[in-house]
Amino acid sequence: MENVRPSTDLMLRQLDRIAHEMQRAGLWSDRRPSDQALASPNPFCFDTLAFEEWLQWKFLPQMRELLERFGTPPENCSMAPLAEHQFAELDEETDRLLAAIAEFDNLAWHFFNAR
Repeated sequence: MENVRPSTDLMLRQLDRIAHEMQRAGLWSDRRPSDQALASPNPFCFDTLAFEEWLQWKFLPQMRELLERFGTPPENCSMAPLAEHQFAELDEETDRLLAAIAEFDNLAWHFFNAR
């Protein structure tokens, strides 16, 4: 990728790709966690949610809202290392999902570091 700031639309499409890859890997759920579980004050809701639940029900909606309302992702978005660590224990095939998450990280980095 050239050192060009990615568009909000491109970043939103990447969030859609992450959701699609979660579904393909069997990590998507139609059952929303309880409000109490989603309200955990701990980082990534580690005490109440599995990482993939947090990714689906917290990360994706919050990133979408930031991009739609303000046109910007968080400046320090580096989810791929954590996702790789968390998905290592799963039986599901997550390579494509990890690549999609890494690409979102890359887009966020370029958003703030483009010339």
